[in-house]
Amino acid sequence: MGMIGNYITASAELLQAIRNEETSLHGIEPKVDIDKSWQALHYILSGGEAEEASPLGAVVPLNGPLYIGHYSDAEVFALEPEQVKETADALEGIEESYMRERYQFRRMLDEGIYPLMDDDEPEEFFDYLYTYFQAVKEFYRKASADQAYVVFYIS
Repeated sequence: MGMIGNYITASAELLQAIRNEETSLHGIEPKVDIDKSWQALHYILSGGEAEEASPLGAVVPLNGPLYIGHYSDAEVFALEPEQVKETADALEGIEESYMRERYQFRRMLDEGIYPLMDDDEPEEFFDYLYTYFQAVKEFYRKASADQAYVVFYIS
């Protein structure tokens, strides 16, 4: 078992209940499970930067002002509906060619980007990432259309 990235959509009320620890994330079925691809996707989309200053950096939020705390045994990050829309809009134009241009297998391996291992095959790993990228892109499109909050956590 590893550290799995999960997304849910939430209303303002549900987000507050999570913040107040009145609702456990473990009781909510994830809308999207991106397996162990979360750090590698973040790395590619943010250009290797740790910040979420751009909408693409916020696709897989890992720190910064989006952090809402450690709840229910998970680090939890949230995006407000306006941020969700900006992120969905930024993702709209991204295709496989963009991802391939930014995909630097050897550099990612050297930098210890999770979940890469020495015996991973570059093309297989890209296919793995791209499959989850497509799921995340569609998730943000729907969340934006619903004007929902997005909650991301690693469990």
